[in-house]
Amino acid sequence: MSYRHLIVAIDAVACAAALGALGLSLLRPRTVLGPGRYLLAVIPSILFLVAGGNVFEWAALVPETDLVEDFLLPLLPVLWLFVYLVEIEWADRRRVRQGYERLVAVHGLADKLGVTMEPRAIMEEVIAATARLFQTPCVVLTMPEGEDGHLAVRAHRGLTEAGVEPQRLTPGQGLTYRAFLEKQPQRTSDVQRDAGPMWQPVVPRLGIRYAAGVPLLLHNRAVGVLSVGRSAGGPFDDDDIRVLETLCAHAAVAIENARLYEQLGESEARYRMLVENARVAIAVVGADRRISFWNRGAERLFGWTAEEAIGQHIERIYPPEKRADVPRDILQDLHKDGYWHGEYPAIRKDGSRFTASLSLARVFAADGHVICALGVILDVTEEVRLREQLLEVQKMETIGQLAGGVAHDFNNLLTAVLGFASLLRASLPPGTDDHESVLGIEQAAQRGSQLVRQLLAFSHRHTARSEPIDLNDVVREVVGLIRRTFPESIQVATRLAPDLGIVCADPTQMHQVVMNLAVNARDAMPRGGRLDLTTERVVFGEGTPPPAALKTGPWVRLAIADTGEGIPPSVQPHIFEPFFSTKSQGRGTGLGLSTAYAIVRRLGGRLAFRTEAGRGTTFEVLLPAAENPDCRAP
Repeated sequence: MSYRHLIVAIDAVACAAALGALGLSLLRPRTVLGPGRYLLAVIPSILFLVAGGNVFEWAALVPETDLVEDFLLPLLPVLWLFVYLVEIEWADRRRVRQGYERLVAVHGLADKLGVTMEPRAIMEEVIAATARLFQTPCVVLTMPEGEDGHLAVRAHRGLTEAGVEPQRLTPGQGLTYRAFLEKQPQRTSDVQRDAGPMWQPVVPRLGIRYAAGVPLLLHNRAVGVLSVGRSAGGPFDDDDIRVLETLCAHAAVAIENARLYEQLGESEARYRMLVENARVAIAVVGADRRISFWNRGAERLFGWTAEEAIGQHIERIYPPEKRADVPRDILQDLHKDGYWHGEYPAIRKDGSRFTASLSLARVFAADGHVICALGVILDVTEEVRLREQLLEVQKMETIGQLAGGVAHDFNNLLTAVLGFASLLRASLPPGTDDHESVLGIEQAAQRGSQLVRQLLAFSHRHTARSEPIDLNDVVREVVGLIRRTFPESIQVATRLAPDLGIVCADPTQMHQVVMNLAVNARDAMPRGGRLDLTTERVVFGEGTPPPAALKTGPWVRLAIADTGEGIPPSVQPHIFEPFFSTKSQGRGTGLGLSTAYAIVRRLGGRLAFRTEAGRGTTFEVLLPAAENPDCRAP
């Protein structure tokens, strides 16, 4: 092969390489980006013309030759092709590196969003990450607002810098709303025409040329749109959209989780506030029977603060002698039925005791195992006392009805006995044994008649008159009598209020009440002591709440206190029962206190007592003060 043929071959190869490079640059315009793309398209065109001219020149066997023009210059396309291929490799590496950096950035963002539970912070982080990844001056996150279909700007970058106020997007406006409705990414290279009103004031101020909107999808439901605008780098390609979609997927999940966490926190705070401020005591007990929650109601009821109670065994709320029995009784039903309700004695921090109404329910986890037990505790001491009083009243009314019926029939029999005894006594000479026997019959019948009157008074069948009386006068009359009849070892003292007022009652019955209470006090002091009778006027109202079942207003109070040995606890529940007596046979009928109780109750008053072993007992009579001096109804 001659030198001339070699030159032709080189020029032909250069021509083909230039033509191939030119075609590649035209068919794949995005292989090389930036100004180099235009330069690498012009150079092969020029070299193709030069190399082609050389081929025609040598093919025509032109004798003139130039080494630089005819040999070295045709090698330039080969050199350009090498540079072109290297540039392609560099461009590929740049894309791979950029993709890797974006992937790392997106995963880093996902990790950061996973530990952020504040929706606003998540939105701001998404905006900042998008701006960094795409080197864009404007990023806007919009989300639905209200029921009218509007989209509102929740977070943004670039609007404030451009002097644009965030606005609500009405349905159908621009690229952002299309992405929201169609649930598909939207992009444009003509921002002024396609992007919508939100972008129009931003375009001239930030030089935005390309825009894209990608929906935030959650269970195939659009919950927002991430809109991005940039001024350089070309239109958003498929790789950009895929990165934005990945970013939006992480953002949608993070925002939803944060919203749910926020709702859960609000719900928990709301229920915690309700439970903490409930007036009833609420406690949570773990499987180890230790207290894990103790509300303010429990603090008020028991006296232990939450810090003192949490971590302690629940048995501490029971009296020491009951701690072995209570858990066994409760747990048996709790394990069987899942709940338990009942009344048990409880103890406070200061050692005082009360009757507690306890409701327990087991709390289960999703897998079925028991997490804890929830307990609601109430102080029902007063309710139990009122219930016992009600039962006592019902019992005494029943006994009174029975006693009244018997007494009425017995009184008819005694009337006949007294009548015939009187006739028989009149027919017998005085001083004889028969006359004395008839007198004994009359005396026994009279004592029976007196007993009948007590039974009738107890059963409310005794006709009583109501008139205004001064209770001080009744007390003075009774005191005058007992000072003459009681043993000298008993000191009797009175303290009578001068402004006592009047009460409407039967004087005979009130005399009977005071005398019965005084006699009962005397019998409680067999070795002597002190008997105090006190009267005073009390007014129940806001400052002084009335005892249970009594109305507000003025009342007359009579207290009869002794210094005896007190009433044993076993006797206290029965002292107002008819025929109940602790005295020896023949010393009492057991109707004194029950009759006094019945009379006071019939007058709308209250008879109660307080006692202390070895210190004595005080009976308190409360009667409503008369509103009208003539005892007529107001």
